[in-house]
Amino acid sequence: MKRLYLSAAALAATLALAPAAHAAVVLSDNFDGEAADDLNWDGDAVFFVSTGSVDLIGAGGGFDLYPGNGRYLDLDGSTGGNDPAGEITSFASFGAGNYTLDFQLGGNARGGPARTTRVTLGDFSVDITLAANDPLTNYSFSFNTTGGQLAFRQLGPTNFVGNILDDVQLSTGVVPEPATWAMMILGFGAAGAMLRRRQVAYA
Repeated sequence: MKRLYLSAAALAATLALAPAAHAAVVLSDNFDGEAADDLNWDGDAVFFVSTGSVDLIGAGGGFDLYPGNGRYLDLDGSTGGNDPAGEITSFASFGAGNYTLDFQLGGNARGGPARTTRVTLGDFSVDITLAANDPLTNYSFSFNTTGGQLAFRQLGPTNFVGNILDDVQLSTGVVPEPATWAMMILGFGAAGAMLRRRQVAYA
């Protein structure tokens, strides 16, 4: 029995020393690559404006609503639309699987009614409603999806001041390193062999 305990301890140590699993970033955009005050923004290499109007504002321009955060998007732009008022969609389409989505979203910082932003990727969907004075906040969602394009949509008719979006990052689900799998298999194999020896000894 003592050997079995030692084997279990060795297995636990093996797993503890195994290389950490990692997630692969498949989309990242902080919107800092272009000049600020790009009203009626037409997109960048990651996102395009799929409906309505979106403004790129922030550092270096006349509409720096969240100083220190670089540039970011106003999801209800200068010309706006009906419903949605503005929407951005990723050029890339992502396969079915597990993902983690991180981004910052804040109120419009200029007054008016609360606004709702809908975030979708395949059959994943979440609505976030913010008052005008709600601060820029980090959001993180882990989910399984049928796959598709990532989109951020400002719901409701336009009033030219939408929620503020920044620092979008999409990662695949955590996948163990190959070395981690190898060490786990060896560890479980060693524990199984020790257990079989114990069973033979008692037979």
